[in-house]
Amino acid sequence: MSKILTVTRAEYAKATRSKAFLVGILLTPLLFGGSLIAMALSESAKDVEQRDFVVVDRTGRLYETLEESAADRNQNGIWEEDSPDTQVQPKWVPRLHEIGDDSAQPPELKLSNLVEQREILGFVIIGADLFETGQDGDHEFSWHTETPTYTDLPNWIERTVNQVVRDARFAGAELDQGLVSSLTRNESLKVLGLTTQDEETGEIVEAKEDSKLATYLVPIILAMMLFMLVVMSVPALMNNVLEEKMQKIAEVLISSVTPFELMMGKLLAAVCVSMTLGVLYLGTSLIFVHNVEGVPTQVLDAIGPGILMWFAFFLLLALLIFGSMFSALGSACSELQDAQTLMMPAMILMMLPMFFLGDIIDNPGGPLATTLSLIPPFTPMLMFLRMAIPPGVEWWELSLALPLTCLFTILCVMGSAKIFRIGILSQGQTPTYRNLISWLMSR
Repeated sequence: MSKILTVTRAEYAKATRSKAFLVGILLTPLLFGGSLIAMALSESAKDVEQRDFVVVDRTGRLYETLEESAADRNQNGIWEEDSPDTQVQPKWVPRLHEIGDDSAQPPELKLSNLVEQREILGFVIIGADLFETGQDGDHEFSWHTETPTYTDLPNWIERTVNQVVRDARFAGAELDQGLVSSLTRNESLKVLGLTTQDEETGEIVEAKEDSKLATYLVPIILAMMLFMLVVMSVPALMNNVLEEKMQKIAEVLISSVTPFELMMGKLLAAVCVSMTLGVLYLGTSLIFVHNVEGVPTQVLDAIGPGILMWFAFFLLLALLIFGSMFSALGSACSELQDAQTLMMPAMILMMLPMFFLGDIIDNPGGPLATTLSLIPPFTPMLMFLRMAIPPGVEWWELSLALPLTCLFTILCVMGSAKIFRIGILSQGQTPTYRNLISWLMSR
């Protein structure tokens, strides 16, 4: 045990004193901060170029409404609230297409040419019978453009036209639009927790409104951080083993320690490095959350001591499982190219839980989420995610998942140690999965 700790201390010191460790510490904040800076830059560099569009109004009743609504928006709705002289959205300028101008060719062709020549952004065609309630007639309502990803303008046209048409239809049916609006008004559904009773005082505690930030965002961030810490440490561990083998350093180390002690020392060092990064990231996040005003109390409750302890425990299991796998793969290879080929299935196995992230967040108590979280390689990430999402998991699920995962972790470490023992001294051969299986079955 003392030799394992000696290797652990040496590997941990080497990792934490390297430039790569400092880069790793700064990498995640820079990624998150860089995304925020990019968002701020995109906000300050908005495209405010004027958008011209043509209206083919076969009803003869809608163009004026579009023109007036666009003028009102251009005057009042596209400027910064705190700085009235700063334009933050482009102007929309409609132009009316005279129906009788193009007897020789359809208007769609001429207007399409204008779009291709960049004279207009697009054109909207409004059928002559759009106000009619029946199904027969010309009910065309279409937007033609070369840039379908720009949806602000067509969405605005759709809302504006539908409002006018709806009002006209109600008026034609002699219905009071105000009465219809009040009768068909949608009510907002609040999402609340459960009403409870204080056991000591007997007082009824009313249900509080759930915070989407605490319910969805916090569990996702914690699960992604767990996954990120594993991804940052495990491939680096494999590269470290492979590098020492290629430089014949491993042969010297094996003369002083057993292969198992060497592998476990490196594995525990990787665990300590990941735990150090986790403490730094989570500690910084907690300090930030506790010092920012307006953070809901549900967010502080969602990242309490209990969930942080489970985070550390599942991170430990994930690092031991995948760290031992990648250590074994690194020991079996003699060249970087061989390692890249062998590591692909292990990388897929490690990333597979992330493919089901959306389904599990949508239904954390469903059969898919329950089944996947009970499969040992996926348990550390998926079971933790389900625990972080209210209402958590059933007691029997933890009672089943924890022994299974701990047993699987022990088997992974023991099996990887067998491969490591043979692979770390093997030279001059390209490893195959058949070799790995034969080494795994050896005594």
